[in-house]
Amino acid sequence: MKNQYKIIFAILLVVVVGLLLWMPKSEFPPETVTPTPTSQQIISDGVITASFDSEKFGLATNPDQVLVKAYIPPCDQDFNYCLYYKGEEYTGTNFESAGLKIKNRTDLLGEPKCLETAPEGFDQKKTADLFHSDAEYSSSVFKNVGDAGAGHYASGSLYRLYVVGTPAHCYEFETRVGQTQFLNFPAGTIKEFTAANLQKVQADLEQILDAVALPSKKSNLFNF
Repeated sequence: MKNQYKIIFAILLVVVVGLLLWMPKSEFPPETVTPTPTSQQIISDGVITASFDSEKFGLATNPDQVLVKAYIPPCDQDFNYCLYYKGEEYTGTNFESAGLKIKNRTDLLGEPKCLETAPEGFDQKKTADLFHSDAEYSSSVFKNVGDAGAGHYASGSLYRLYVVGTPAHCYEFETRVGQTQFLNFPAGTIKEFTAANLQKVQADLEQILDAVALPSKKSNLFNF
């Protein structure tokens, strides 16, 4: 009898293994995929939405929250949001700071005033370099709104966005990269923040600009 049970058990084991091998793969439970963590953060005031890489950029809603201190700050004092570069890639160079300022310009009423008013601190005769118009919005850009003084200088551009609606909205975005004159340092004490480095930081700032979106999800609003 014991031998018969052993034979029956062996036969059943062979049958079960055979069924498992024959079973189509689609009948097995699907593998569980763990989502890849993302460092993308989103901010919105209910009209526009912006996203940024929180590993590269910090978010401030007032000047005290800007943790990067430099002779040329990442953003001017008056902003709603300041996305400031906080990476350490350029430590030990003449790089100072970089950031994107976002400001709701409630003082610039109407499309022409929003798009054409010269940046603060510039001659009011200064005109925008490029314009773009759409059914939902219009935009403009003032190139080369940098500044310089005491061995420090900044480069960047100022963008305006007029969002059609009731009420309409006018937004200002300013990119900025600040540096110290490389020749101000004794030879060999620091590395130079190169033109290629500058282009890379500017590209990071422009990537944030490209992701700014309207309630309709439309983005690339400065695609001149």
